[in-house]
This record gives sequence, structure tokens and C-alpha cells, in this order.
Amino acid sequence: MNDETELLDKPQLPAVAPEAPVPAERTIDAGLPPSIRSAVRSHTIIWIVILSIGPLGLPLLWLSPKYSAWSKVLISLATVFFTVILPVAVTIYCGEFLVHELLDALEEANRAGGAI
Repeated sequence: MNDETELLDKPQLPAVAPEAPVPAERTIDAGLPPSIRSAVRSHTIIWIVILSIGPLGLPLLWLSPKYSAWSKVLISLATVFFTVILPVAVTIYCGEFLVHELLDALEEANRAGGAI
């Protein structure tokens, strides 16, 4: 056998590449400016925004990594309830039971001969 043939018949090991660096952790707030990133990570700021401007604060809640998905859903539903559904229900209640009573009293007074 020839020396050249022996070299080709030996198993070739793959070239060893240097170890690749660990990729940076990718989070949902990675592309945000530092001021917004700190607001998203603060429970106090999130609650102040939600309690002061209601549903407009929900994006901060959903960007926050500190809350689980279930708590985000529950807080969002509670926020929508207290800012949309409850005021509509109170308005309907007041219209049905308070304003109608007043209108009925005025009608009765007019039938009796004059306003109250």
C-alpha cells in the first residue's frame, strides 16, 4: 500500500469550532426604551396607571414579565368590568328606578293641577 492511500483511509475528525457565545435572553420588553422597561417591571407604576386611566394601562400590564398569564387575564377582565360594564349598568339602573320615579311624580302633580 501506498503512503498516500493510508492518509486518505484514516477517519477524518470534524474541525472544532470555538464555543459559540450564549445568546442574550429575549424578552418581550427587550426593544423598549429604558424608562418604559423600568415602568413595566414596577408593580406600583402598573397599578397607578390602571387605577387612574383604566384600560389604557393594560398594555403595561401585558408587557410586564412579573405577572402570569392568568393574572393578566383576570386583571384585564376586572378593569373592563369596572370601567365599561359597571358604569353602563349603573346608568341603566338609575334611568329605570330613579328618573322614572321622578317623571311619574311630575306627571301626577301635573294631573292634580300644577307642578310640585
